[in-house]
Amino acid sequence: MNEEQLAAFYAESARRWEIAKREFQQREHGWPFGLAPEAEQWADSFSGRSGLPETPAAWVTGLVRQADADGVITKPEPGVVRSAYAHRDSWTEMDSAVGFGFQPDAAEVLVVHAGHAVMFEDIAPAIGGDGAAALAVLRAVVESFSVVRPFAEPPE
Repeated sequence: MNEEQLAAFYAESARRWEIAKREFQQREHGWPFGLAPEAEQWADSFSGRSGLPETPAAWVTGLVRQADADGVITKPEPGVVRSAYAHRDSWTEMDSAVGFGFQPDAAEVLVVHAGHAVMFEDIAPAIGGDGAAALAVLRAVVESFSVVRPFAEPPE
């Protein structure tokens, strides 16, 4: 990137951040997330599926993506819950946790980040486990949204 492109990138990033903050503050519903009443039954059916991914990140991302698509995760408004950020171990530089975000359908740029990430050490025992294990992970993901913050993804 040359200087002009870099300046344009930073200007667009700042513009997007202001929009995201405004979109976040305009919503007055308090960002409630939860699990549908049928979550336990759904988790039992999810745990019985074959083809387990190789990593905790892939497993929990798939779990959350499917739970969201199936309406198991209740959200404050229509939108998509997805992985949004990761934490890395400072020594190994390997991912150690996954953080989730919620992208409201009616938002221009807003992504609502969960207040904390879900540690892989907490996810790993659930992989290949029963429905109760999958449900515990879903509860941890929903709980991670108990505190939220606005975010705007950088321009492309």
